[in-house]
Amino acid sequence: MQDFDDPTSNSKYYKWGLFYCNAQDTRIFVPKRFGFGYTLNFAKPYVSLGLFLVLLLIFYQVFFH
Repeated sequence: MQDFDDPTSNSKYYKWGLFYCNAQDTRIFVPKRFGFGYTLNFAKPYVSLGLFLVLLLIFYQVFFH
C-alpha cells in the first residue's frame, strides 16, 4: 500500500496542515483529514487553475457587475 492511499494518516503531503499536495496521487478529491467529506489535491495543475478561475469570476462579479 502506498503512502497516499490514506491521506489522513500521513501529514507530509499537507501544506500548512490544511492543503493536500501530492503530485504522485492521481485523485483529484481525497478524503478530508478531519471531519467528513473530501478536499482537493492542490498538486494537480488543473485544480489550481479551476480554483483561480472561480476566484476570478467572483472577483469580476463583485467589482464589475
